[in-house]
Amino acid sequence: MEKNAEERYKRWLADPSISEEDKKKLRSEDDAKLQDAFYKELEFGTGGMRGVMGLGDNRMNVYTVGRASQAFANYINKSVKGEKSAVISYDTRHMSKEFAQETAEIFAANGIKAYLFEEFRPTPILSFAVRHLRATAGVMITASHNLPKYNGYKAYWSNGAQVIPPHDEGIIREYKAIKSFGEIKRISLEEAKKKDLVVMVSKEIDEAYFEKALSLSFKSVDPSLKIVYTPLHGTGGKIVPVLLEKDGFHPYIQKEQGVPNGDFPTVEYPNPEDPKAFKLSLEDAKRLNADIIAASDPDADRMGIMVRHNGEFVRIDGNQMGVLLLNFIAEKYSEKGMPSNPTAIESIVSSKMFAKVARSFDVDVVEVLTGFKWICNVADKLREAGKSVIFSYEESYGYNIGDFVYDKDSATAIMLTCEMASEYKKKGMTLVDALESLYKKYGYYFETQIAPVFEGEEGMSKIKAIVEALRKTPPSTLAGYTLTKVTDYINGVGDIPPSNVLKFEFGKNLMFYCRPSGTEPKVKFYIMAMEFGEKEQAMSTLNKAKEEILHLVEEFSR
Repeated sequence: MEKNAEERYKRWLADPSISEEDKKKLRSEDDAKLQDAFYKELEFGTGGMRGVMGLGDNRMNVYTVGRASQAFANYINKSVKGEKSAVISYDTRHMSKEFAQETAEIFAANGIKAYLFEEFRPTPILSFAVRHLRATAGVMITASHNLPKYNGYKAYWSNGAQVIPPHDEGIIREYKAIKSFGEIKRISLEEAKKKDLVVMVSKEIDEAYFEKALSLSFKSVDPSLKIVYTPLHGTGGKIVPVLLEKDGFHPYIQKEQGVPNGDFPTVEYPNPEDPKAFKLSLEDAKRLNADIIAASDPDADRMGIMVRHNGEFVRIDGNQMGVLLLNFIAEKYSEKGMPSNPTAIESIVSSKMFAKVARSFDVDVVEVLTGFKWICNVADKLREAGKSVIFSYEESYGYNIGDFVYDKDSATAIMLTCEMASEYKKKGMTLVDALESLYKKYGYYFETQIAPVFEGEEGMSKIKAIVEALRKTPPSTLAGYTLTKVTDYINGVGDIPPSNVLKFEFGKNLMFYCRPSGTEPKVKFYIMAMEFGEKEQAMSTLNKAKEEILHLVEEFSR
């Protein structure tokens, strides 16, 4: 083990707050596993704290979760006067319920009233509940769409959005200030309930959420639309089918994946971005002659869609769905009256077609950093300034409509997607037809992503090397196009705060972004072929660019 890892490891062995059983497990591990478990501490990234479950500073466990909760409680108590409260929810992963209960016990011991969900609930319900209950903060225990070995801790502020500066920085300072797990305060859940410091919540929050979501319905419902829905063993089964039924649809729930299970046994990767996650629901859809398949990830903030077109099921990617939903919402508002100062928000790495469609409806567009914590906090400020934020999205299947959830919300997005599919079905069109009509109007915009994985300490070094190599020696050409502009976001650009993101433009038709993931051991490349008159030319350019960037990644990671 390297010195820093060994020092952290020895601190764990010397800490009386760590059980003898856990110390025994640590002593039985080999040096390679201990090095990876202790070479660094988990940090708050774009989605809070997330990591592999196990023992160690670089792992999700009762000690690191307890430390995070104590740090969050310390920050709340130092920065907020008067009565304080927090809402806590969790997904279907292993240890999620235990981590959530532990968080509630620690908040209660620190005088912060905890509203704890009796059963697992999706991320959008947590965000809604923070706003609905006028809580000071919120915590969602989830690793979103990551593999089963992961779990995570998302921290929310009083507006229902994930924390950004100065709050995340303040929590991190408090986290680092805790030197021993013995500093963590706890009272039992039962004692906290008796003292009214923990209040269990459940369906009353769901019903309030459904009321708000249904207020956004355009009533474009064709009950004959055949829908197959899969929650991928996650939390979406609690809200998505109910909301669709309340809106007038009759979805079929994929049976095997409708069973909550933290092992996600029927999928390699519980992510609606992955076409393989649709295998079972696709079989059902073919058998039932369905029109549309909808999927949500384990914490039900992201959604994915496939639609039947010319007898085959076609995947609609995250950018395409963002453009389709924006166009549908803007058209509907244009019919009944557009809100004052309409605005749409997208992340910087999302499709540039989005802005073109928005401006055709006289809707302003604001770009923000990747992550819904940025989108929703910016939406909050825009609303305070008198803007009407009608829709927000990012390419990784995240969508938000309305002002009652301040995070990605798969349920409301699936509801409106089904309404949109209903409307086009009445015209004899599918969503694929609708997308093609938009391409013919605005030009062909195609996007793809490369996200090579580099795990562990060595992987972090490779990710850093790849980004720095691109920063120092960007490619002069890509797919036959000449580099015309490089934008480095490391010191911020305009209203966009500093971030380790690079943008490379090759004239008006080609660009790509590069950024390390904030939640996974990946470096992400977002490649965009834009504004082509011919579909084949756009796709050919995109594929060539992808091949050349893959070659660069291989070269820079050696």
